[in-house]
Amino acid sequence: MMVRFAALALGLLAAGALAGCASTAPGAATASDETPRRVFASRERDVTAEAYYQYSIAQMQAQAGRFKEAVAPMEEALRRDPDSAFLWTTMAQWLVRAEQPVEAMAAARRAVQLAPDEPQTHLTLAELLKGQKKYPEAEAELEKVIALNPNAEDAYLTLARYQVEQKAFDRAREVLMRLADRQPRNAQAQFLLGRLAIENEAWDEAIARLTRAVELDPDHDGAWTALGYVYESQGRRDEAIEVYRRAAKSNPENPAFVERLGDLLIRLGRFKEAQEEVEALAELQPRDPRVWMKLGAVFYEQKMWDKAGDAFRRVVALEPSNLRARYYLATTYMDAGNDAEAKTELEKILRADPRSIDARVQLGFLSGKSKNYDEAISYLREAVNIDPKRPELFLYLGTAYYRAKEYDRAVETLREGLGLDDAQKDLHFQLGVVLEKQQKFDDAIKQFQRVITLDPKHAEAYNYVGYMYAERGQNLDEAVTLISKALSLEPENGYFIDSLGWAYYQQGRYAEAVRELKRAVDRAKEDPVIFEHLGDALIKGGFDEDAVAAWEKALQLDPAADGIKKKLEDLRARLRRAQSERTKASQ
Repeated sequence: MMVRFAALALGLLAAGALAGCASTAPGAATASDETPRRVFASRERDVTAEAYYQYSIAQMQAQAGRFKEAVAPMEEALRRDPDSAFLWTTMAQWLVRAEQPVEAMAAARRAVQLAPDEPQTHLTLAELLKGQKKYPEAEAELEKVIALNPNAEDAYLTLARYQVEQKAFDRAREVLMRLADRQPRNAQAQFLLGRLAIENEAWDEAIARLTRAVELDPDHDGAWTALGYVYESQGRRDEAIEVYRRAAKSNPENPAFVERLGDLLIRLGRFKEAQEEVEALAELQPRDPRVWMKLGAVFYEQKMWDKAGDAFRRVVALEPSNLRARYYLATTYMDAGNDAEAKTELEKILRADPRSIDARVQLGFLSGKSKNYDEAISYLREAVNIDPKRPELFLYLGTAYYRAKEYDRAVETLREGLGLDDAQKDLHFQLGVVLEKQQKFDDAIKQFQRVITLDPKHAEAYNYVGYMYAERGQNLDEAVTLISKALSLEPENGYFIDSLGWAYYQQGRYAEAVRELKRAVDRAKEDPVIFEHLGDALIKGGFDEDAVAAWEKALQLDPAADGIKKKLEDLRARLRRAQSERTKASQ
């Protein structure tokens, strides 16, 4: 092996591939000096060959990442050829990697002394100086490179990079302008000028520079990405979409642009278009779980539960340990009404991660949905115990207690959550709901007022207080005002319309009540209380037969509603009596 490396080194030397070694003086040999010249040249070749034999050994170590081991043979090479700027430059680079910065700097300076007109020696010294934060000296070395070769692109770009690192953006721009003036078709210069324009929020210049960069180099991924970013940040989303589409067309092998396009369309809620892009990305990268996650999210947003489930299952198949994908699969099952499958996936998550809070919360919701409140409370209490500093967990647990009709425990839990963060409007709202259930009317009102203080556009809080007043026949004018405020925020909310109709009913404004309650049942067709209210208002308006129909619908929706049954029985009895009296009167 050594013989082969020696032969290789000699071959390179003979071909003139490596410079920096001593060479024989030119000139023809004469009979008188032929032998001395031949002896001198032979010795010189031996020395040079041995130097580059040692260099070859060092290079093998360096290529394997063993830079410390490369130093010794490199020192031997330099001992045999101490005037090789190439060897000193290489030595400097390897000494840095061997964590010997002082020796590296000395080697780099020696290379510059030996070859002051060689740009590479100055570039190497500049990098070492920059590494020691000696920016002025480093920049001076790069200016020497530019003086030696005014077209040295790397020198300009490196100099600009140093200045950006110092946040000297104006100086960096001046350097890049020098490069752009000398090389008008240099795409990288235009790209970096565009990046500097972004830094200075000079958006028009950024667009112009980056557009020019992609015109010069359609394969410049960075320029396409930056141009899309500028359009996005300026709210020019259609232009950003067009940029990403052009980028994807110019660089079909780079799926990043299709991914960016899909992400933007998702953020804009343009899920159908996003679906097309992400499906195309899935064809390019069928084994990339990130793509299938994104596709699952797009299907989920469109309520395409089956396809969303397929996508998330694909992720789980590719990455069985991806608990996030399994969680999304479970929530997809829940939204699709497949509670059993959802529970199975959530239990798998708990087996893999016994401290998973999200899985416990969703299992708690599932248990509550099936009215297994003890199990729901158990899951949610475990979640609180795992992380007792998350206020929203107290909201979930307090709500479970409320649904289990454990009102005192619910109040205690909700107040504990507010002790962590009194600005949690959802906790205040739910506490108001529980207090109202306990007939603590004034305390409940205070909680809803706190919600409105925290969020002046909280429509449900306005409606809840207004409806509470209406139910009790109190402050009816204020009730109408509060409910009207809720409706100004959510004009088509059937429950709010019902509240307004009921407030009108309590005011004795029966015609207006009937009008609003008819609107309410059109928007909330499955709520028995609204149909009951409508029946009550129709009775007051003298529409007995219509009232019967409304109450019958209410009873159909809630067969256990004894109050509605009693109303229907009384009304039917009254109608029978009236009919009997009319019959007698006609005889």
